[in-house]
Amino acid sequence: MDSVLDMKILTELCYLAAPYYTPEQYAFNQRLAKLMRAYNYPLFMPQELLEALERGEHPFPETSYEEVQEQSLRSLLASISMDMLNRANLVVAVYHGKEFEPATAFEAGYAIARRTNVIAVCSPVADESVNDSGGDTCMSRLETPHLCSRVVMAPYDDESFPDRLIPILNRYFVPHRL
Repeated sequence: MDSVLDMKILTELCYLAAPYYTPEQYAFNQRLAKLMRAYNYPLFMPQELLEALERGEHPFPETSYEEVQEQSLRSLLASISMDMLNRANLVVAVYHGKEFEPATAFEAGYAIARRTNVIAVCSPVADESVNDSGGDTCMSRLETPHLCSRVVMAPYDDESFPDRLIPILNRYFVPHRL
């Protein structure tokens, strides 16, 4: 696929719900996306959609450019992301520190309410705003992630990450049967 916007034609996909406010969060999401795509998972990431919209890529060929410009970038991002979340067969939700940030918690909760499997991935990236206790912060309070199908602790290295994540994705990503 040439563009993140081409994902709109897919009926089966994995949705990556993750915060991308800091360079560390952004880098971790890219690392996770690269891994999932290496194993041929059809992946949608709102952060890539935002980047495409900021580059001026036209998301809806059936509408005029002026109509798209009338909508705010954020409302367009929210609309397309919700459409993709509704199509998702699996949601991979990233959290840093103790729990999901609010937007990711919404995406994970929405998917759980729709009975879509959600895999929570605890990033090893330290976020000082939520990492205020000592020890293994990912395990100290799993208030939101405990509702997910599985919780995966991401290692610092890329070498052992596939061994932890891919078997779980294979178990929970269930394509629709015709």
